[in-house]
Amino acid sequence: MFIPVDKKNPRSFEGYTLILPAVSVGNVGQLAADLLISTMWLDKCGFIYHDSILPLVGNDPFAHPEADVCKVVTACEVYESKLDQLVVIQQRAPFVKGKMPSFRRWLISWIKENKFEKVVILSSMHAHERLDVQLQGSQFRYVATSDIEDKHKERFCHEALQWKPLEQRPCLTESGKTEDSLYLPGGGIARTLFDECSKESIPAVVLLVFCAEGDNAQDAVRLAYNLNLWLDFIDFKPKYDLDGKTIIKPASTWKIPSSWRLLFGTAVDQTLFH
Repeated sequence: MFIPVDKKNPRSFEGYTLILPAVSVGNVGQLAADLLISTMWLDKCGFIYHDSILPLVGNDPFAHPEADVCKVVTACEVYESKLDQLVVIQQRAPFVKGKMPSFRRWLISWIKENKFEKVVILSSMHAHERLDVQLQGSQFRYVATSDIEDKHKERFCHEALQWKPLEQRPCLTESGKTEDSLYLPGGGIARTLFDECSKESIPAVVLLVFCAEGDNAQDAVRLAYNLNLWLDFIDFKPKYDLDGKTIIKPASTWKIPSSWRLLFGTAVDQTLFH
């Protein structure tokens, strides 16, 4: 269930864009969601409690060095920007084995209930599963429902974006025939959630990058950057003086969450070697 921070004034998300990460290889979707939340200074409007997600509690990953108030985070939280009509779900814990379908059913119901305009799923795929045509060039791909594709395909393929749709792969059907289908190895809930959105006529798009486990910060930046190229929530264009040459305001940059400093744990205590 979704539990709002302000229970006296429940939020309405009608017409909003919903962005959510899939727990996938390299946790790229979650890292990209971190970048959006931190850079856009999104407000936490609630959290999601569901028995399909393992419980978690921790320190505020977006705390600033000068912060003097200790806040905690839970396994799945919801952030919003009223100005941009944007909601971002951040899932920080994996699913309980076998319970992903129940969460997917609840999520689809919640999306329909709140009348979101569109859903953007951030995910990633195993780099070692690439086809020959995917080995070179951009490692970014997208998959969109027919309504999103019809509305935005011209812009997706435009020089400004140059997005590539994810190549489909042949597979055997139950009748023994071969047909092309989506294959998202390591993509977590992305494929099944996208299929459910298609069935329920919910406009949806999946944004993906090929990657391997490790330091996936740059993969997350690439994913978030491509998302922003399309939706233009963050202004990265430099501002110039009247002469058109002097920069009077530098372009915005991604605000890296403080929690990323310890992405691979704390540094080794050097006194061990004294």
